[in-house]
Amino acid sequence: MDFHNTPLNYGGDEIDEFIPKSIEDVTILQVDEYTPDFTDFEKKLIEVMDAPVGSKPFNEFIMDFYEEGKRILFMVDDKTRPNIHTKILLPLVADRLMSIGVRKEDIGIIISSGSHVPASPKEVEERILGSDLFKIWGTQVLTHDCDSGNTKVGETTRGTPILIDQQVLDSCLLIPLSDSEYHYFAGQAGTVKLFCPGIAGRETIRVNHPRMFDLEKGFNEGCRLGNCDGNPVIEDMVEITTMMKDKIPIFCFDGIVHHGEIVYLQAGDIIECHKSASAPLRELRVVDVDEPADLAFVSVGKLGVNLYQAGKGIHAAWNALRHDRKGWIVLLAPCEDGIGSSAYEEAMHAAKDLEVRDALRFVIETYGSEETFKIGNQKPPDLFRILLDVAEGNIKVISGLDPVELRSIYRMEGCSVQNADEVQHVLRELVSRFLKDNPNPKIYVLGDPGLLINVKNQIHN
Repeated sequence: MDFHNTPLNYGGDEIDEFIPKSIEDVTILQVDEYTPDFTDFEKKLIEVMDAPVGSKPFNEFIMDFYEEGKRILFMVDDKTRPNIHTKILLPLVADRLMSIGVRKEDIGIIISSGSHVPASPKEVEERILGSDLFKIWGTQVLTHDCDSGNTKVGETTRGTPILIDQQVLDSCLLIPLSDSEYHYFAGQAGTVKLFCPGIAGRETIRVNHPRMFDLEKGFNEGCRLGNCDGNPVIEDMVEITTMMKDKIPIFCFDGIVHHGEIVYLQAGDIIECHKSASAPLRELRVVDVDEPADLAFVSVGKLGVNLYQAGKGIHAAWNALRHDRKGWIVLLAPCEDGIGSSAYEEAMHAAKDLEVRDALRFVIETYGSEETFKIGNQKPPDLFRILLDVAEGNIKVISGLDPVELRSIYRMEGCSVQNADEVQHVLRELVSRFLKDNPNPKIYVLGDPGLLINVKNQIHN
């Protein structure tokens, strides 16, 4: 039997040839070819340093605020992000700092982990810095703890208390290394999210994040992938970061990674960097289609370390799928770290005996208030609102997770594999099963969970 060429990643392994060519309507969803405005990355980096947006040039900015013996602090993503940009930008910017007189011992790196589980030294080496950078900078990495060492510095106009890591407040200058992306409720990740939730106290996160919820729809209408206008979560984050600018000088570097390479780069004022990323993200992340899929395959690649992070892929495929409970989503994610969030687990266990719509309201009321919210509690409402459109069991998860737990607690069908060698066979079996009731399906394949699929003619219940 001949198969379509539709490669998807399972962790770090490529899986292909699982959709028979007898199925004619198969589309790999991807953006049009994107041409960066540079061919020499290091030359582009110098350009944005010397002519930043909304800021003095880098050298001048640093010299205005740096004092020997005072710490300059890089802010980087945590272990749940690919950190491709971190590995590229950190050594180049650090070299520039030292070339203009900043002492190496005055440079620190803080991991903006929010309320995620802090990275172990091994995870810092393997998932954040890489072994070469870890040898150079590993002893200068600081850990953020959302539950201790944070100081209240104010309150937003929405009433969010602003608690910030004292290690950040004790620094003379901050250099966020950002990777702008679409985010499923904040609209846009990167830049300001390095501050909230990145280096914020739990109380700040607990009050900011529940602004996403709506008891009937699951999420506030403004809190959706790619949207920042009228989005109370990201607007609150922008306000927090703006207030931080008044307390500590900030020079931001912001990139967009596409197919493993930085294809867009900006630097300077962090709010201006946040705004500037909007247009290229639209070009790099939005795919417009006329009709929804009957069957959508999605891979989260190396982000699929746990079910919590792999939810990004389910969300992306949901946008592409028909919303009448007849379609299937097939997710490839090893989930070697298990579920990945105790808060996610707790809420899903508590709601396991409720009907989907009742479960949606229950988890928001019980776990989504300003008093009760913890990171991870946003996942159950997101999953339950998807399950209003995609029937229970119609999300198929190829992973190492326990299939019984996936079905009874998370309402997905678990397709357990021991390693990547078994994935192709499982995929072929799933296609064969689907074809029995759907002989001529429209199939979409998504290798990028960061894509926003806009369906013109959606099919609803």
